[in-house]
Amino acid sequence: MKIAAVVALSFFLVIIGWQVVSFVREEGQLGSQLADVQANLTKAKAQEASLQEENQYLSNPLNLEKELRARFNYKKPGEQMIIIVPSSASSTVASTTN
Repeated sequence: MKIAAVVALSFFLVIIGWQVVSFVREEGQLGSQLADVQANLTKAKAQEASLQEENQYLSNPLNLEKELRARFNYKKPGEQMIIIVPSSASSTVASTTN
């Protein structure tokens, strides 16, 4: 009778030990997933703050017009646009012959 109880108790301890090991592995995996999610959350919050700032800036009609003009060469009807192209730096190529 004592042998059966020892065997049953040993089997029970092995099962409990296996469950503890699997819980520890799962906890490690979930910990790394949590770190990834927190990093993504931090990035998303920074992006949200940037977008909120840009939204606030562009909500002013004068700033919106300034950005449209700068990004898309926007002009008002009847207005003429002058595009100034910087002069290219002249480079001289020296060739050497031996």
